[in-house]
Amino acid sequence: MLREFLPRAHSKRLGELDASNWKDLERGRNASRIDPAIREIVSSLNNKGYKTFSSCSGGHRANLRRRFDRHESGYIAFSPPSRIPFALYLALRERNQDFMFEAEAVVHDGNGDRRETIYTQLDWQLVDQRKHRLEYYKKLFLEMKGIIDSFPGQPVDHREVLTGLLGKPHLHLGSRIVSGQMKRFTR
Repeated sequence: MLREFLPRAHSKRLGELDASNWKDLERGRNASRIDPAIREIVSSLNNKGYKTFSSCSGGHRANLRRRFDRHESGYIAFSPPSRIPFALYLALRERNQDFMFEAEAVVHDGNGDRRETIYTQLDWQLVDQRKHRLEYYKKLFLEMKGIIDSFPGQPVDHREVLTGLLGKPHLHLGSRIVSGQMKRFTR
């Protein structure tokens, strides 16, 4: 049986590299680094003021011989941190039983080099009981696009989200980390 997979617009490791993250999608070359299946979703998010950090559509060829985790997962990460991954999680978990979802807030210190990053992320993975078919992904991405279109834009001030994640005593440190990471990626 022929299995269908989504095309990849980047190497598997690209999302881990500083050079690939926080790109201005108005430039064609940068948009071409985003997997074709989620370009419209990422563009819609960016147009509403949500800054995407990194992304992958998932649905790429994986080791289908394994019994579990056979389907490569997808994700969209946001920085400065945003509540949108949690809103998407809550909206999708009831609507779409073909995928497992996870929303998380992450504080990451790079490779131990103190280039810290704070971001929030939505992950999805086709459940192992499903055969790998593009129709599942098309349905998911259509649902995501509709949900995003109904959301208001991202507030300009990210301090409220940082306060919720880190607590008021750590707001200054969190703001300093976010400012540093944004400078790193606008060079």
